[in-house]
Amino acid sequence: MRLAWPLTGRLEESRLIDAALASTELSGIVIYGSAGVGKSRIAREALAVADTGGHETRWTVGTSAAQGLPLGTFARWVGTSDADSVALVGRVIDGLTGTSDGRPVLVCVDDAHLLDGLSGFVLQQIVQRGAAKLLLTVRTGAPVPAEVLTACDRGRFERLDLQPLSRDESTRLLTAALDGPPDEDAAARLWRLTRGNVLYLRNIVEQEVAQGRLAYRQGYWRWAGDPVIPPSLVELIETRIGALPPAVSEVVDVLAVAEPIQLHRLAAITDADAVATAEARGLITIDPTDREVRVAHPLYAEVRRNRVPGSRLRRLRGLVATALGDRDDRDSMRVVVRRAALMLDSDLAPDPELLTRAAQGAVWLSDLALADRLAHGAISAGAGVEANFIRAHALSWLSRGEESDAILDAIGTAELDGDGRARLAFLRASNLLWSLADPEGAKRHVDDAAADIPAAARAGIDAFYTVYWAAIGCPARAATASSGLDLDALPAIVGAVTAWAVTVSCGDAGRADDAVAAARAGYRITERSFDAAHMRFVIADAHIGALLLAGRIGEAREEADQLSRQAAELPGAAQLFGVALTGRAAAGAGQLGAAAELLDPVVETMRAAGETNG
Repeated sequence: MRLAWPLTGRLEESRLIDAALASTELSGIVIYGSAGVGKSRIAREALAVADTGGHETRWTVGTSAAQGLPLGTFARWVGTSDADSVALVGRVIDGLTGTSDGRPVLVCVDDAHLLDGLSGFVLQQIVQRGAAKLLLTVRTGAPVPAEVLTACDRGRFERLDLQPLSRDESTRLLTAALDGPPDEDAAARLWRLTRGNVLYLRNIVEQEVAQGRLAYRQGYWRWAGDPVIPPSLVELIETRIGALPPAVSEVVDVLAVAEPIQLHRLAAITDADAVATAEARGLITIDPTDREVRVAHPLYAEVRRNRVPGSRLRRLRGLVATALGDRDDRDSMRVVVRRAALMLDSDLAPDPELLTRAAQGAVWLSDLALADRLAHGAISAGAGVEANFIRAHALSWLSRGEESDAILDAIGTAELDGDGRARLAFLRASNLLWSLADPEGAKRHVDDAAADIPAAARAGIDAFYTVYWAAIGCPARAATASSGLDLDALPAIVGAVTAWAVTVSCGDAGRADDAVAAARAGYRITERSFDAAHMRFVIADAHIGALLLAGRIGEAREEADQLSRQAAELPGAAQLFGVALTGRAAAGAGQLGAAAELLDPVVETMRAAGETNG
């Protein structure tokens, strides 16, 4: 499939260029921008517009090879004469600016920072004589020959600093090039990887389409698997990075595995002078507000991770994980998750307790795939049954119900007390009910397990019956099952799921105020718990549904907006939940067009991902 890449998101920039070239007060325009941002493309578009508007146009490109030759960039206008430099310069100027019909001339030099001195002098003369308009592109941060700077000083030039495309502009370009929309996940991943750099985006997309990993399915372009950086792009990026001294290489590689890192911590882990050198070379960026350091572009990190030996990456992850463990805030949950994720792929011995706690934290952050990895690492390192509970729960939510059931089935009940057995029964029955879509099997399992649960631990069984009856649309029986329950006394995840069920059943029974109270109780559980935090969105769905059934449309929309804002700050499926809640509220308000626009991509994305939890 051959892709066409239109110029997108550059309307204002194109207008500025056209105005500068049309002005009688200006000698031309200089376009600055980083490599791959689209300087050449927008310059060519401007040249085409000028040609259509009656200009004679010239195009040439500065190169490293031609930079070593006098007039190398303008070689085609030099001819084969052995004349002296003055005569050659005159010949080049005449060739560039002369026309047979007197039309105005536009000369474009792409990568003008790679001109040799004599070619720069040609530009000076063109400006001084007013013989043609100039359009120059220059890579931001690159050294520019003095002669080119003098040419710009002698004339009046507009300056345009070309920025990468925004995320919305990048998605519009993708949609135009692919002749169809990417799904939210593909658009987000490509944005994170390319950050609006058109050259990088084009190279990756064309390869992924050719390899079949980026494919059109069910109305959207979907991206499966991990990205493979095209060899030509790897070569381009490695040329940009250049040969690195060992100390500078260490700085870039540490960030490649563990960015962002605060400046003073990075200097302590590596070398302060090397950090300064990396910044001066444009390889890293330092946020002026919080002093956090990142690699200058995500693809620099991707290329380094793919090129550097695995043993070196494991050592560096261990180095950063150890440094994080020495911080005063080492026990805060976000730092715990980060430490454990680095430890998992490092040369450090695994810490089962840290990995288990971090798995809970990953659930709190709504990163269930990471929770699965961390819990699996904890189990492999000899962690207790809690890691199995966490992993089974994460797998169930990831629609990997059979794997979840196998983990729960392997837990021996002899090692559990009554509350533990009730929790096991609840989790396994919930997985059967939702992920495996087997409500009869779920109830049968709890009926069988209940005989082995002491009366003091009976609350966990009644909690599942509440969920079961609410799920199959029997609010009266759900109310009976929940009548003696104290949600706060249940394990957090059990209490949160049960709060959802009570909210649903009360809403279905027309008891909106009771539904709101149950939802609020559920939110409080999610706020104080690490392993039930993601349930806030499921409870919110029931909350919004109850309000809509009661005709309280305004309240429903307020709740949806609030939860949507929270979801936008979280990874993965949480963002989809936020969009779904907004869509449901819009549907309840009678805004069916807006609801369909919001909900259709969510449904298609979940269907394509094999979502089984509804």
